[in-house]
Amino acid sequence: MLFSILILSSCAVYSPVVDPQSISNDAKYERDVVECRDLASSNTVNSMTKHGLIGGAIGTGTGALLGLIAGNTVRGLATGAVIGGVAGGLKGGYKSDQQHKTIFRNYMIGRGYNVLN
Repeated sequence: MLFSILILSSCAVYSPVVDPQSISNDAKYERDVVECRDLASSNTVNSMTKHGLIGGAIGTGTGALLGLIAGNTVRGLATGAVIGGVAGGLKGGYKSDQQHKTIFRNYMIGRGYNVLN
């Protein structure tokens, strides 16, 4: 959960660097930024959740297998689920952050702004 909050907060503060010469109407630009941020955020939260769940499932299975070998399946399940969930959440968070930036950037380019980064 903490990782989700950190990634979402990094998404919320991201704004591409836009050439000021490509902004002809400040009010329209501000509306576009808000619309874009909302669109990018709504499309990246699902990806982060999915990766966290997949990581947890893989970790649980791996932990169960290792627990079976070591002789303590329950502990292996719990440990694997925690490690897999954290690893999956981190991976999903990174991918979501990159996806958020790409959506944001492409949206602004599509609206006619010259994006510099």
